[in-house]
Amino acid sequence: MRVSVLTVIYNEDIDNVSCLAAAIESQMVCDIVVCDNSTVPNDNAQKAAAIGVTYVSMHGNKGLSVAYNIGISYCGGDVICVFDDDTTVTSYYFEALETLDTVKDWDIALPLVMAKGRILSPSEFNGFYSKSFSDVLEIKISERMSGINSGMVIKRKVFDSVRYDEHLFLDLIDHRFIQDARNQGYRIIFFPDMVLKQSYSFQSDSENQAYFRFQIFLKDAEYFYSTSFAKRAYFIIWALSRRMKFCVKFKTLRFMC
Repeated sequence: MRVSVLTVIYNEDIDNVSCLAAAIESQMVCDIVVCDNSTVPNDNAQKAAAIGVTYVSMHGNKGLSVAYNIGISYCGGDVICVFDDDTTVTSYYFEALETLDTVKDWDIALPLVMAKGRILSPSEFNGFYSKSFSDVLEIKISERMSGINSGMVIKRKVFDSVRYDEHLFLDLIDHRFIQDARNQGYRIIFFPDMVLKQSYSFQSDSENQAYFRFQIFLKDAEYFYSTSFAKRAYFIIWALSRRMKFCVKFKTLRFMC
Protein backbone atom coordinates (compact mmCIF):
# COMPACT_ATOMS: atom_id res chain seq x y z
CA MET A 1 0.00 0.00 0.00
CA ARG A 2 1.45 3.32 -1.13
CA VAL A 3 0.31 6.19 1.07
CA SER A 4 -0.01 9.88 0.27
CA VAL A 5 -0.32 12.40 3.09
CA LEU A 6 -2.29 15.58 2.42
CA THR A 7 -2.59 18.44 4.87
CA VAL A 8 -4.03 21.93 4.65
CA ILE A 9 -2.46 24.64 6.78
CA TYR A 10 -3.63 28.13 7.66
CA ASN A 11 -1.28 30.81 9.03
CA GLU A 12 0.89 28.08 10.52
CA ASP A 13 4.63 27.46 10.29
CA ILE A 14 5.25 24.19 8.51
CA ASP A 15 7.70 23.26 11.27
CA ASN A 16 4.79 23.10 13.73
CA VAL A 17 2.65 20.66 11.75
CA SER A 18 3.11 17.36 13.58
CA CYS A 19 1.77 15.08 10.87
CA LEU A 20 4.70 16.00 8.61
CA ALA A 21 7.44 14.68 10.89
CA ALA A 22 5.58 11.41 11.45
CA ALA A 23 4.85 11.04 7.73
CA ILE A 24 8.46 11.65 6.72
CA GLU A 25 9.61 8.88 9.06
CA SER A 26 7.11 6.35 7.70
CA GLN A 27 8.34 4.03 4.95
CA MET A 28 4.75 3.61 3.75
CA VAL A 29 4.45 7.24 2.72
CA CYS A 30 5.35 7.87 -0.91
CA ASP A 31 4.55 11.58 -1.04
CA ILE A 32 3.48 14.44 1.21
CA VAL A 33 1.45 17.40 -0.04
CA VAL A 34 0.91 20.64 1.86
CA CYS A 35 -1.72 23.10 0.64
CA ASP A 36 -1.18 26.48 2.27
CA ASN A 37 -4.26 28.66 2.85
CA SER A 38 -2.23 31.25 4.78
CA THR A 39 -3.04 34.93 4.52
CA VAL A 40 0.24 36.15 6.02
CA PRO A 41 3.73 35.96 4.49
CA ASN A 42 5.82 32.92 5.42
CA ASP A 43 8.74 30.83 4.24
CA ASN A 44 6.85 27.53 4.14
CA ALA A 45 7.67 26.98 0.45
CA GLN A 46 11.42 26.98 1.17
CA LYS A 47 11.02 24.80 4.25
CA ALA A 48 8.88 22.29 2.35
CA ALA A 49 11.45 22.03 -0.44
CA ALA A 50 14.19 21.39 2.11
CA ILE A 51 12.39 18.33 3.54
CA GLY A 52 11.09 16.95 0.24
CA VAL A 53 7.46 17.96 0.67
CA THR A 54 5.27 19.12 -2.23
CA TYR A 55 4.11 22.64 -1.42
CA VAL A 56 1.03 24.23 -3.01
CA SER A 57 0.28 27.86 -2.25
CA MET A 58 -3.41 28.70 -2.39
CA HIS A 59 -2.55 32.44 -2.56
CA GLY A 60 -4.88 33.24 0.30
CA ASN A 61 -7.55 31.39 2.23
CA LYS A 62 -9.66 29.56 -0.35
CA GLY A 63 -11.28 27.31 2.25
CA LEU A 64 -10.68 23.72 3.24
CA SER A 65 -12.72 22.04 0.52
CA VAL A 66 -11.00 23.84 -2.36
CA ALA A 67 -7.56 23.25 -0.87
CA TYR A 68 -8.18 19.54 -0.32
CA ASN A 69 -9.53 19.07 -3.84
CA ILE A 70 -6.49 20.74 -5.35
CA GLY A 71 -4.14 18.79 -3.10
CA ILE A 72 -5.66 15.47 -4.16
CA SER A 73 -4.44 16.02 -7.72
CA TYR A 74 -0.84 16.06 -6.43
CA CYS A 75 -1.17 12.79 -4.51
CA GLY A 76 0.16 9.63 -6.15
CA GLY A 77 -0.57 7.01 -3.50
CA ASP A 78 -3.11 4.18 -3.48
CA VAL A 79 -4.63 5.75 -0.38
CA ILE A 80 -4.64 9.32 0.89
CA CYS A 81 -4.44 10.30 4.56
CA VAL A 82 -5.86 13.78 5.11
CA PHE A 83 -4.96 15.96 8.07
CA ASP A 84 -5.74 19.37 9.49
CA ASP A 85 -2.77 21.35 10.75
CA ASP A 86 -3.85 21.08 14.40
CA THR A 87 -3.95 17.28 14.64
CA THR A 88 -1.26 15.58 16.72
CA VAL A 89 0.12 12.61 14.77
CA THR A 90 2.75 10.12 15.93
CA SER A 91 4.49 7.18 14.31
CA TYR A 92 1.91 4.87 15.94
CA TYR A 93 -0.73 6.11 13.50
CA PHE A 94 1.29 4.96 10.50
CA GLU A 95 2.27 1.70 12.21
CA ALA A 96 -1.44 0.96 12.70
CA LEU A 97 -2.06 1.97 9.10
CA GLU A 98 0.12 -0.92 7.96
CA THR A 99 -2.32 -3.42 9.48
CA LEU A 100 -5.22 -1.72 7.70
CA ASP A 101 -3.82 -3.18 4.49
CA THR A 102 -4.99 -6.62 5.64
CA VAL A 103 -8.59 -5.48 6.20
CA LYS A 104 -11.06 -6.26 3.41
CA ASP A 105 -14.12 -4.40 2.15
CA TRP A 106 -13.41 -0.77 2.97
CA ASP A 107 -12.98 2.45 1.02
CA ILE A 108 -12.77 5.03 3.81
CA ALA A 109 -11.38 4.30 7.29
CA LEU A 110 -12.08 6.58 10.24
CA PRO A 111 -9.55 6.69 13.09
CA LEU A 112 -10.30 7.31 16.74
CA VAL A 113 -9.82 11.04 17.36
CA MET A 114 -9.73 12.35 20.92
CA ALA A 115 -10.00 15.96 22.10
CA LYS A 116 -9.72 16.97 25.73
CA GLY A 117 -10.63 13.48 26.87
CA ARG A 118 -13.70 13.29 24.64
CA ILE A 119 -14.30 11.17 21.56
CA LEU A 120 -14.43 13.71 18.77
CA SER A 121 -14.57 11.18 15.93
CA PRO A 122 -16.23 8.97 14.86
CA SER A 123 -19.67 10.26 15.74
CA GLU A 124 -23.25 9.48 14.85
CA PHE A 125 -24.81 11.95 12.41
CA ASN A 126 -28.55 11.71 11.80
CA GLY A 127 -28.68 14.31 9.03
CA PHE A 128 -29.35 17.16 11.45
CA TYR A 129 -26.75 17.03 14.19
CA SER A 130 -23.78 14.99 15.33
CA LYS A 131 -23.94 12.92 18.50
CA SER A 132 -20.69 12.00 20.23
CA PHE A 133 -19.98 8.55 21.57
CA SER A 134 -19.15 8.42 25.27
CA ASP A 135 -17.17 5.19 25.02
CA VAL A 136 -15.22 3.45 22.27
CA LEU A 137 -17.22 0.27 22.86
CA GLU A 138 -20.37 2.14 21.77
CA ILE A 139 -19.01 2.81 18.28
CA LYS A 140 -20.67 0.64 15.68
CA ILE A 141 -20.43 0.79 11.92
CA SER A 142 -23.79 2.02 10.63
CA GLU A 143 -25.38 4.26 8.01
CA ARG A 144 -25.22 7.09 10.55
CA MET A 145 -21.54 6.80 11.38
CA SER A 146 -19.63 9.93 10.45
CA GLY A 147 -16.49 11.68 11.59
CA ILE A 148 -14.13 14.59 11.15
CA ASN A 149 -11.94 14.92 8.10
CA SER A 150 -8.58 14.92 9.84
CA GLY A 151 -7.01 11.46 10.01
CA MET A 152 -9.34 9.83 7.49
CA VAL A 153 -7.77 7.23 5.21
CA ILE A 154 -9.35 7.34 1.76
CA LYS A 155 -8.67 5.03 -1.15
CA ARG A 156 -7.65 6.97 -4.25
CA LYS A 157 -10.49 5.47 -6.30
CA VAL A 158 -13.06 7.27 -4.10
CA PHE A 159 -11.99 10.59 -5.58
CA ASP A 160 -12.89 9.38 -9.07
CA SER A 161 -16.53 10.07 -8.25
CA VAL A 162 -16.55 12.05 -4.98
CA ARG A 163 -14.87 15.34 -4.11
CA TYR A 164 -15.15 17.81 -1.26
CA ASP A 165 -18.14 20.11 -1.77
CA GLU A 166 -16.65 23.50 -2.60
CA HIS A 167 -19.83 25.31 -1.59
CA LEU A 168 -18.66 24.63 1.98
CA PHE A 169 -15.78 26.79 3.17
CA LEU A 170 -14.83 25.27 6.50
CA ASP A 171 -17.63 23.55 8.41
CA LEU A 172 -19.62 20.36 7.78
CA ILE A 173 -17.25 19.44 4.95
CA ASP A 174 -16.49 16.08 6.49
CA HIS A 175 -20.13 15.09 7.06
CA ARG A 176 -21.04 16.03 3.49
CA PHE A 177 -18.07 14.13 2.07
CA ILE A 178 -18.95 10.98 4.00
CA GLN A 179 -22.62 11.30 3.00
CA ASP A 180 -21.68 11.69 -0.67
CA ALA A 181 -19.26 8.76 -0.53
CA ARG A 182 -21.85 6.53 1.12
CA ASN A 183 -24.44 7.53 -1.50
CA GLN A 184 -21.98 6.40 -4.17
CA GLY A 185 -21.77 2.98 -2.52
CA TYR A 186 -18.36 3.35 -0.88
CA ARG A 187 -17.81 1.44 2.35
CA ILE A 188 -16.87 3.35 5.49
CA ILE A 189 -15.34 1.62 8.49
CA PHE A 190 -14.01 2.53 11.93
CA PHE A 191 -10.44 1.44 12.60
CA PRO A 192 -9.76 2.00 16.33
CA ASP A 193 -6.07 1.04 16.15
CA MET A 194 -5.38 4.44 14.57
CA VAL A 195 -5.57 7.01 17.37
CA LEU A 196 -5.10 10.78 17.03
CA LYS A 197 -5.38 13.81 19.27
CA GLN A 198 -7.00 16.97 18.01
CA SER A 199 -6.29 20.46 19.33
CA TYR A 200 -9.93 21.42 19.28
CA SER A 201 -11.44 24.40 21.07
CA PHE A 202 -15.02 23.81 22.18
CA GLN A 203 -15.44 27.47 23.14
CA SER A 204 -14.11 30.69 21.65
CA ASP A 205 -12.14 32.84 24.06
CA SER A 206 -13.15 36.30 22.79
CA GLU A 207 -16.22 37.97 21.36
CA ASN A 208 -14.47 38.84 18.09
CA GLN A 209 -13.22 35.29 17.61
CA ALA A 210 -16.63 33.85 18.36
CA TYR A 211 -18.39 36.28 16.01
CA PHE A 212 -15.99 35.67 13.11
CA ARG A 213 -16.17 31.89 13.55
CA PHE A 214 -19.96 31.95 13.90
CA GLN A 215 -20.39 33.86 10.64
CA ILE A 216 -18.40 31.23 8.76
CA PHE A 217 -20.43 28.43 10.30
CA LEU A 218 -23.74 30.14 9.50
CA LYS A 219 -22.89 30.44 5.82
CA ASP A 220 -21.77 26.82 5.55
CA ALA A 221 -24.69 25.51 7.60
CA GLU A 222 -27.27 27.44 5.58
CA TYR A 223 -26.04 25.67 2.44
CA PHE A 224 -25.65 22.28 4.13
CA TYR A 225 -29.22 22.31 5.47
CA SER A 226 -30.81 23.60 2.26
CA THR A 227 -31.71 20.15 0.89
CA SER A 228 -35.13 19.86 2.53
CA PHE A 229 -37.79 21.90 4.30
CA ALA A 230 -37.20 20.01 7.56
CA LYS A 231 -33.48 20.71 7.46
CA ARG A 232 -33.98 24.39 6.62
CA ALA A 233 -36.39 24.71 9.55
CA TYR A 234 -33.92 22.97 11.84
CA PHE A 235 -31.16 25.38 10.76
CA ILE A 236 -33.31 28.47 11.36
CA ILE A 237 -34.30 27.34 14.86
CA TRP A 238 -30.76 26.24 15.74
CA ALA A 239 -29.22 29.49 14.46
CA LEU A 240 -31.67 31.62 16.45
CA SER A 241 -30.97 29.64 19.60
CA ARG A 242 -27.23 29.94 19.10
CA ARG A 243 -27.45 33.68 18.43
CA MET A 244 -29.32 34.19 21.69
CA LYS A 245 -26.76 32.16 23.65
CA PHE A 246 -23.90 34.24 22.25
CA CYS A 247 -25.77 37.46 23.07
CA VAL A 248 -26.19 36.39 26.67
CA LYS A 249 -22.62 35.15 26.98
CA PHE A 250 -20.99 38.30 25.60
CA LYS A 251 -23.72 40.74 26.72
CA THR A 252 -24.24 42.18 23.24
CA LEU A 253 -26.84 42.10 20.45
CA ARG A 254 -24.09 41.87 17.83
CA PHE A 255 -24.78 38.19 17.15
CA MET A 256 -28.40 38.89 16.15
CA CYS A 257 -27.21 40.68 13.01
